[in-house]
Amino acid sequence: MKNIFYFLLITCSLNVFSQKQDLVSAIMDLKDGELQAAKSAIDNAAMKIHEGKTLKPKRMSDYYHYRGQIYLMIFEQTWFSSPSDADFDLLQVASDAFLSDVNSSGSNSKESRKKITRCARLYQDAGYKDYENKNYSSSEKKFSHAIEINTSSTINVMDTLNMFYAAVTAFLAEDYNKAISWSTKLVDINSSDIRYHMRLIESYEGAGDLEGQLNAIKNARTAIPDSKDIILKEVNYYISIDNNELLLESLDNAVNSDPNNPILYFVLGSTYSGLGDFNKAKSSYEMALSLDPDYVDACNNLAAIYLDEANIFIEKKNKLPINASQKKYDNLSNKIKNLRLKAVPYLEKVLLLQPTDLIIIETLKQIYYQLEMDDKSMSMKKLIDLPDDMKASFVKDYFSK
Repeated sequence: MKNIFYFLLITCSLNVFSQKQDLVSAIMDLKDGELQAAKSAIDNAAMKIHEGKTLKPKRMSDYYHYRGQIYLMIFEQTWFSSPSDADFDLLQVASDAFLSDVNSSGSNSKESRKKITRCARLYQDAGYKDYENKNYSSSEKKFSHAIEINTSSTINVMDTLNMFYAAVTAFLAEDYNKAISWSTKLVDINSSDIRYHMRLIESYEGAGDLEGQLNAIKNARTAIPDSKDIILKEVNYYISIDNNELLLESLDNAVNSDPNNPILYFVLGSTYSGLGDFNKAKSSYEMALSLDPDYVDACNNLAAIYLDEANIFIEKKNKLPINASQKKYDNLSNKIKNLRLKAVPYLEKVLLLQPTDLIIIETLKQIYYQLEMDDKSMSMKKLIDLPDDMKASFVKDYFSK
């Protein structure tokens, strides 16, 4: 029995010595810049540890830390010279090794913590590169690795930035289940961020999950009731399922619960306009403007309704037969003129608020010309030719006359 005991003791000592020698060789080769030799030595130590052999705690910390160092440096050699050829299995080994060291609170854990943070950043940078190259599925995986590191129990960082990128890239890769999963996590973390709700709603929409989409919209409306974008998502949802009754009911409920919110009246106006009820659309936009006189979108949409109505009469006028009475011709001409005159104040309001908006300037120039307001039309022509930094002053003087 004594002989057996000594044999086991000698065998264990030799195993520990062998692993220690592999580790020392790996460290020495690393310091000499012999990375492949260092990798071979540290892999020998890894194989023996995998077979059940052990090292003392301090040496285990050295093993994990230097295994991470060696693999990280080999990865970075390729990453910084030829990113497309980088082997991310190397970075995965490095990440796992550093995390093991940090988890065991080894003597190198402070330095390993810095290195694991570097690994997460490399995954993040790789995710950006894949995104730029439109490799969206690969990009999502890289961001996922960064998240896995940052949210590990030892690092414990709430990595919402990379979660959002993971949600976006999963969506672009049309992996809607992953996009839903990431977006749901983000909404749970911060329900006041509209980006998270929008991504979740759109992910359900992409997946064709109408029930999930509606629930996401309702949750978003509860969390951010004043968001025009979310309200529009609700509107578009009911439009997509061709349910105008629920659409208007939803908007009416929103307006009744917040009657002084100009955004809700604006969306109601957009809805009525989409349904072809232009009189109610006008009333809704006017209500929005009564609450917020500087509501540019409401001004724009009101002007557009009047100009669209004018275009209807223009088509009728153009289709008049040659022998049509002068009365019919004059009647249509007056209707066109009156509608253009109604559009002008709203376009002018937009110009006053957005003096560099070339589309508005061009539209006003044309309408002034059609209304035989030649001086005003020429003023718009001058405004177009001015540099942007001079337009605001010109517009201010124009409306002060």
